[in-house]
Amino acid sequence: MSNTTDPCLIFKPIEKIGGLERYVAELADTIDAPIYTPVQTVELPNTSSGRAPDVIEFRRNDWMRAVLDRAPIGAIVNSLEYEDFAVPDKHDTVITVSEAAKAVIQQPHQRRVHLLNMPPRWLFDLGPGRYNDAPALVGWLKRWYQSRVRVHDVSTVSRIEEFVVPSETIGERLRSYYSRTADHVIYPPVDTDRYYCEANGGYLLYVGRLAPAKRVVELVTALSGTEYRLQVAGTGPQEAAVREAAGPNVDVLGYVSEDEKRDLLANCDALVFNSDREAFGIVPVEALASGKPVVGIAEGFTKQQIQDGDNGVLFERGAENLREAVERMYDREWNANHIQESAQRYDVERFREAWREVCSAK
Repeated sequence: MSNTTDPCLIFKPIEKIGGLERYVAELADTIDAPIYTPVQTVELPNTSSGRAPDVIEFRRNDWMRAVLDRAPIGAIVNSLEYEDFAVPDKHDTVITVSEAAKAVIQQPHQRRVHLLNMPPRWLFDLGPGRYNDAPALVGWLKRWYQSRVRVHDVSTVSRIEEFVVPSETIGERLRSYYSRTADHVIYPPVDTDRYYCEANGGYLLYVGRLAPAKRVVELVTALSGTEYRLQVAGTGPQEAAVREAAGPNVDVLGYVSEDEKRDLLANCDALVFNSDREAFGIVPVEALASGKPVVGIAEGFTKQQIQDGDNGVLFERGAENLREAVERMYDREWNANHIQESAQRYDVERFREAWREVCSAK
């Protein structure tokens, strides 16, 4: 057994850059740990300190595995790949991140921590009835496979000593699906100092993925044809549907850079956020750090980020409710400095302090 104190991170394939990839990069920099991943095809972004994380690939050059990884049995293949990975003995703390990485088998001397970003929704809350529209035999096979993966997923939980969750909302899902209590709640890092406030530019703003869970089509449909100008920034599988739903008062901008995003946030009247039971939501925090109110759905963690009338307006799901919430937002006077203060609980320095405390515990 090595006497070296040396944590490591084990992560999913790094093939795109999203919120979780930024979280892991910042975490690796915070605790000075390498990131082990089966494969990396894109570079992780630099962290708030300006450094690039150290990434180590562990996938063997196996063309059959690469094919199976994208087949219908990919979830099983992914888990087997992580179970087959021998974590180097020198690491005394092993932090796993992602659904498949839960399957990692650590050595007895290694402390095991898992960052649960989200229990796999296709196995749990979005699982029942998922394959009802499939042909009879195909539907039965898919449900059987889903059940087997669920059993394996739950079985891996016993390997984990401590759970870290990014919000109280995920802590509730951890209790519901895995019968475990979160040991630590550590919010994702937002470098709030990088955001700034400028005069209102006369538009509402949505920033993020154009995906079903974000309910962007619903949002655009509700505001199209109204007196409110809406800017939609982002890409994703529903981009065509969003463009089709957009009325003359809606501008679909597509991809924007980080600098462009910060400028859009600084000059908007408010952010509108309609996601389905959001686990955390980085963009609302970025809007608050920009001194702008958030018109947010009263679901998931969004209803905890937003204090109605203080740093934004909450609404119950529905087009009319959303329009009324926007009207209420425009009827109020907002204090940009006060709104920015409400974002400080999510600042990157608090994130760093919390994770260092986790890693220093014995």
